[in-house]
Amino acid sequence: MSLPTHRPPHKVAAKPAPRPRPPARPKGPALGRPPGKFTQHRKLSRLNELLEKHPQGLTVPEIAVALHLTTRSVRRYLSYLRSDALESIAFGPRGTLRWRMNPRDRGRAMNLRRTQAYGLLAVRRAFDGLRGSALFEELEIVTEQVLQLARRPVRAGGGADIASDTQLEERFLFVGEASAAQAHKGGEVDDVFRAVADLRVLTFRHLPATPARGSAARDGAGERGTKLTIHPYAMVLYRGGVHCIARDARSGQVDAYALSRMRETEPSESLRFELPDDFRVEDYVHGPFGLGRAKHPIMIEFSREAADEIRGQRVHPSQRLATAPDGRVRLSLGVPSLEEALRWVLRFGAAARVIEPVELRDAVMRELKATMLRYGR
Repeated sequence: MSLPTHRPPHKVAAKPAPRPRPPARPKGPALGRPPGKFTQHRKLSRLNELLEKHPQGLTVPEIAVALHLTTRSVRRYLSYLRSDALESIAFGPRGTLRWRMNPRDRGRAMNLRRTQAYGLLAVRRAFDGLRGSALFEELEIVTEQVLQLARRPVRAGGGADIASDTQLEERFLFVGEASAAQAHKGGEVDDVFRAVADLRVLTFRHLPATPARGSAARDGAGERGTKLTIHPYAMVLYRGGVHCIARDARSGQVDAYALSRMRETEPSESLRFELPDDFRVEDYVHGPFGLGRAKHPIMIEFSREAADEIRGQRVHPSQRLATAPDGRVRLSLGVPSLEEALRWVLRFGAAARVIEPVELRDAVMRELKATMLRYGR
């Protein structure tokens, strides 16, 4: 009788430990057209900027990598750009094409959306005060070009944000105050603009604020004015008129000079000046209170009925408000022109009372008395 043969248990091979997975790579944005409003236009703008930075040109795959697009999208975007602003050049043995901006348009071409074009057209009337000058003619040329761009038909799928046949330029407007009729002063406009742009010393004759009666005084023939030499820092279009923020070379004071009071302007061909590092044109623009240095402190008291309107607006950066227990509000600030402050106070009628200065209070009383006389009181 044979005994059973002892067999060793079957050995199962141990499973190798699982290898650690490499950390997941962060996913980049998907290729192709991204979601969102106006993103296609942003891609066009980036494409335009990219080609401006590479005057030697880029291939379609190079553009696709730089903008994270598919090559198909790149070809579509290239077709959207102005054909006369682009050119393709062959290089290498296979004649691979590089796309680049046309050299004559480099630095001038800009991809402008239709919405942006209408935004620029909306403020075109702000320059009516420059009529008669070469500066106005230059602005008219670019306005006409923007208008043509806004009206240019776009192919289906061209990514236009607004249709080209809406005539929105006639229905989306900024209308400021009426411009002063000074087309005859086009030469002075160009002189001031040139002096501001090139930092040239400017000389002119400055007429008094209130000329004597008579046509000769009004047109400047009877009153020669004071000859001034200034350093023109900025040019401001304010309430339909042209003004120059400048430093008087003699006194060193920085103030505003209205073009309507300038005669015999002459920019220097040799004398220049340096613009101060701390100059800010906002420091000399005071909203409804005029332009220049804030040299007149004023205090106006408003009735309880007008208090909410005064508290709800910020008419000047330097304003301070104080409220009385009965609801009256006192407004304190500095202004460059008491005449402009007078106009602003009068619009509130009986709801406003001038506390100081005395000159402004007396001016309000004279104006109100004259108004009553006009109505037989």
